[in-house]
Amino acid sequence: MRVAVEVRLFFALIVFTGLWMALQLYFTHGQDSTMERISRLRKQKSAKNMQHQGRQLVFYNRLPKCGSTSMKLLIRRLAEMNYFTFHEDPVFVVETFEDNELQIYTELTNRLCTPSIYEKQIFYVDFRRFGYQQPLYINLVRDPLERRVSWYYYIRFGRVRHRPIPRNFSHQETAQTFDECVLNNMWECSADEQDSFLMTKFFCGHDPICREPSQMAVEVAKENIRRHYAVVGVLEEFSSFLKVLDIVVPQFFHGAHTTWQQLSQEKTLMEEQRTNNRTPPSPRARSIMRKRLELDYQVYYFIKERFHMQKTWLGVRD
Repeated sequence: MRVAVEVRLFFALIVFTGLWMALQLYFTHGQDSTMERISRLRKQKSAKNMQHQGRQLVFYNRLPKCGSTSMKLLIRRLAEMNYFTFHEDPVFVVETFEDNELQIYTELTNRLCTPSIYEKQIFYVDFRRFGYQQPLYINLVRDPLERRVSWYYYIRFGRVRHRPIPRNFSHQETAQTFDECVLNNMWECSADEQDSFLMTKFFCGHDPICREPSQMAVEVAKENIRRHYAVVGVLEEFSSFLKVLDIVVPQFFHGAHTTWQQLSQEKTLMEEQRTNNRTPPSPRARSIMRKRLELDYQVYYFIKERFHMQKTWLGVRD
């Protein structure tokens, strides 16, 4: 009887030792720490869940003055490397479409050859509403105040080697600084001006609720971002944005970060993207304008928080 007990204990010890060794091999395979293994598994899961297989059209409905010139430059290079087509829309006017116009627009967009990335300055469009598959949306935003300042001087003085957009400005209006515009509550810098919630409109869409500043427009914009955008990055973290794109949509953005680093070495190319005669606003003008851009800041902070969560989940570091 005693021998039988000892035999059972012996076999139990063997089983326990085998399980212990198996667990050790599992958690130390390849000399990885437990945290490194968890991080890698998270990346694999996220990549599998977020690569959006079968979505052959990426729609970049770009905001003005949010790094879109840099993005277009990069995508042109990536199109050659990753064998896709880059459709660049020649119209630079941001328009609000009615339903009959959207029906035609979605039909024309659906005819684009794929795989491809399509860029256009246009508010969010729900393609499913008109019987078509939703494209894979991406976008890039910027601190609303910085975007407004950049736009203010861009339409007056253009960029290096690029003429300004034709405007019917008087000589006095052209010479007016952003500070003067804000402090004198001129039409370009007022809280009632349509650009005061332009970022919100870009993600809200073309519905009547999106055409006037309201909290409802902000909530619709947030919901569209949450449900329909694979990635919305922030220009202040452009490097991380490219790394996230590489993981989420590798078919199009494989090698994006490395390619951008190479492009950044071309000093003339980078210099051409700088806005002419830009004067930083004073603290007082900043404070006033931030309040006037309240709705856009709600959307911006929502995007920023979402992007940081996405970076953490994917293990992306700056």
